[in-house]
Amino acid sequence: MCVDVARRCNDGAGRHAGLGFASLLDSYFCCAKHMTIATEFERAYILHKQGKLREAFMRYGAVLAADPKHAGALHYSGVVLLQSGKAVEAVDRIRASIAIDPGSADAWSNLALALQTIDRGAAAVNALKEAAKLDSHSPEIFTNLSAAELALGRVAAAETSARMATTIDGNYAAGWYNLALALEPQGRLLEALDAVTRAAGLASKESAYAGFKAQLEARLEAPDKARATLEAALARKPTAAALRFQLAGLLESQNELAPAAAAFADVLRLDPQNGAALSQLTFLRQRMADWAALPDVWKKFHDGVVVGRSMLSPFVFLSQPSTRAEQRRCADAWTSTFVPATPHAARGLLSGNRLRIGYLSTDFHTHATAFLAAGMFEAHDRERFEIVAFSSGPDDGSPMRRRLTRAFERFVDVRGSSALKLAEAIRKHGIDILVDLKGHTEGAPPAVLGLRPAPIQVHYLGYPGTLGGALVDYLIGDPIVTPPQHAADYAETLALLPHSYQVNDRSRPIEPPPPREALQLPRDAVVLCCFNSIYKLNPMVFDAWAKIMARAPDTVLWLLARRDDDPAVGALRKEAVKRGLDARRLVFARSRPNAEYLGLYQHADLFLDTWPYNAHTTASDALWAGCPVLTWRGETFAGRVAASLLTAVGLPELVCDDVEDYITAAVAIAQDPDYRARLKHHLAGPGRASPLFDTVATTRAIEAAYTAMADQYRRHIRQPIRIG
Repeated sequence: MCVDVARRCNDGAGRHAGLGFASLLDSYFCCAKHMTIATEFERAYILHKQGKLREAFMRYGAVLAADPKHAGALHYSGVVLLQSGKAVEAVDRIRASIAIDPGSADAWSNLALALQTIDRGAAAVNALKEAAKLDSHSPEIFTNLSAAELALGRVAAAETSARMATTIDGNYAAGWYNLALALEPQGRLLEALDAVTRAAGLASKESAYAGFKAQLEARLEAPDKARATLEAALARKPTAAALRFQLAGLLESQNELAPAAAAFADVLRLDPQNGAALSQLTFLRQRMADWAALPDVWKKFHDGVVVGRSMLSPFVFLSQPSTRAEQRRCADAWTSTFVPATPHAARGLLSGNRLRIGYLSTDFHTHATAFLAAGMFEAHDRERFEIVAFSSGPDDGSPMRRRLTRAFERFVDVRGSSALKLAEAIRKHGIDILVDLKGHTEGAPPAVLGLRPAPIQVHYLGYPGTLGGALVDYLIGDPIVTPPQHAADYAETLALLPHSYQVNDRSRPIEPPPPREALQLPRDAVVLCCFNSIYKLNPMVFDAWAKIMARAPDTVLWLLARRDDDPAVGALRKEAVKRGLDARRLVFARSRPNAEYLGLYQHADLFLDTWPYNAHTTASDALWAGCPVLTWRGETFAGRVAASLLTAVGLPELVCDDVEDYITAAVAIAQDPDYRARLKHHLAGPGRASPLFDTVATTRAIEAAYTAMADQYRRHIRQPIRIG
């Protein structure tokens, strides 16, 4: 019964803090003399059930004044303390009750609840085991035990406890749900789906059950079933914001962008403080070039960052006007939602002569990061470094995937693993330096970094900014993207490479392109291109491009649309018309294999960069394929990458100071064929031999940084590193 009281009253936790009953104890004690202790306890208990915590606490106090060893009053007054936000005092009070009457399963259960509140998960599990001994026929106790074991990552034990609950009562929905939660991290998805389907059938109003069922259906590549599950659950409970958020994400994954954006907007109407929904809505509108409400959305996002709202995506924030300090604040708030309060300690000793480097990524397949870094993995000095891959992403069966599996000494496929399982795998392989290649980008597993599975943790290449919190020790940059004077805006210690931080693979092939006519490019036009993802475009960038094209009327603008039905195509044509341009001057290329895509740059005269989020891999693509890039140096890491690449390739004159210089320079280049020819000649000769495309030299610089990190670790220091 007392477990029920704790749960029913828990909604009022914190509202009755500061009970202050001491001054009234004497009067209550006097009253207690004239009635039985049992009667007074019963009155206290009734008040407790009614949610009148202050009055109940005082009456429990009167009972204890008359009988200090009244186990029930100790127990339930402890529950009131727990509901009032005083968990430490609650633990002491309930333990005192158990010392007098160790045979109360309810007291042990409530002790477990109090222990969990103060992050003493192992002690909570032990308390629930005692409760289970005393009441071995309670499905609720075994379900709670499975939940406590899951919180500690003890999935096998959690499965056993959940199965006990369902054996005791096959109609206990929560037991089936916890069984599903225990099976999922073990990779037993079909069994988990069966268990949660039972739970959802027994408790159709529990939105969490339907949500988890849909999640598993989506992972089992049954998106239509997942959608049907979510829509049926929403028909029963239209105001379930969590279910609507999940449906929006499913629609986005199926490239139904407009319906997804509408669903995220619905989530925000139901839950205006939902940072995750605001993040996704912002990103979708940028992807679709839906700019009408963008300033308002950006303001809401920025205001949320200022007040430290959680679940605002740092990645989405990179493409909005923001400062480095604001980006760090956003990353800190994001990180705090999944970093454990007490992370596991990494082993203290490093390997001997060969440092063991672990690269963690979801992108070990046909992906931009792989195209940049494959040569580095192959070029590592195997006498000094042992190189291990931890792949948390898909195996697409591509030639790039096969190349990457050969490039590492060990290639560990950890897709589908929970953060705990992934951390265990990293520890098992004895990694000295764990290099995260994803950061806060899509599909990344940053929670594993919070578990500290390696003595030294580093972020590199995949995310242009701070990860926030204490996820990693070092961030690899260079003197342009992360100059020393910017160090205060990074949670990590900076490690600077001598030229550009970005490694490149100089073995990438380039296929000859189709003729201009086949690509809808005018034969004699000057082709300005930007093959960045559409989300990096924005009204400020487009304003500048319109001014350039107005002053250089012989130009066309060549952009990238990944699909024929991409809604951004029509939206951008309308934006061009708004700015006085002929919509036909916008031409769209389609996605194609990497070597064919690189070949397209042979028809481009100048790559126009974006801001505040520059071209990164795409800028290197253009330079490698012989197309000059024009940029202007921003204030954030994401806005300085192209400047770093151009400096390393030997074309610093293409780095402008502001947007007006950028417009002037673009017009001058567009109108000067000789200058364009000189730029292309440089990229075909000295540019290809430049530090930007020297894969081996960049790899050696990165290895020098790893060696310096290991040396600092052994000397128990951490300070900025500058190579070269």
